[in-house]
Amino acid sequence: MKTAPPVRCLVFGGSGALGSVVCRCLHEAGVKLAFTYHTNKAAAQSLGHELPDSKALCVDLLSIPALNQVVDEVAGDWGGLDAFIQCAGVGLTGPSDATQVHHTMDQVDEQAWERMLAVNAKSTFFAARRVASHMRQNGGGNIILIGSIDGVKPVPAPVHYAASKGALAGMTAAMAKELGKDGIRVNLIAPGILEGGMSRVLPENLRQEYLKHCGLRRYGRLAEIAAWTTWLALHNTYLTGQTILVDGAV
Repeated sequence: MKTAPPVRCLVFGGSGALGSVVCRCLHEAGVKLAFTYHTNKAAAQSLGHELPDSKALCVDLLSIPALNQVVDEVAGDWGGLDAFIQCAGVGLTGPSDATQVHHTMDQVDEQAWERMLAVNAKSTFFAARRVASHMRQNGGGNIILIGSIDGVKPVPAPVHYAASKGALAGMTAAMAKELGKDGIRVNLIAPGILEGGMSRVLPENLRQEYLKHCGLRRYGRLAEIAAWTTWLALHNTYLTGQTILVDGAV
């Protein structure tokens, strides 16, 4: 009996806290894996050593030509792509002072707004568009975007961050409609507060407030989001255009 070839998967932001867990989960499932990083080369190299045969590529999401080149390189080397996962993004655009986490509307200047939307929304659109151009040639595939509860429910969050994540929901629905005829499924996972990743920079009072309103009375685990992501990448054949809120019933 002929064995099916491994799923060919590209992960943007694979060196981050959530992205690295997603990559490990995918690798364990036997996918052909490539992932990107930007500034944390050491983390990317460490993950690459941990996951034999994976490919780590540096890309600046503010450069559309650069991200197009990465997508083309991976698809060209592998003869196509079956799954694309967008884990990359930013949560802060203010000063490097770690205490400045939540920007009020008055604190968000034009530069902060443009950078947040450029990294979290604009780059996602152009990356997904490039991936879709390759998936069309192979009969389809799965595009999975990682958003946030901030873009779905009214929770305390910097307005520009919530706007960038909210844009992903509309993008997901619209792309799913347009790409469905090509066999391409597009879905968005919107986690609540997680035990690791960007959530760690939230003030403790907000983290505790979240627990009070969360039905499960705990934070989400990175591995739980990775499991959802891996299932969508490897096994999903009909679910598309959906925002999957994974927040423990807030």
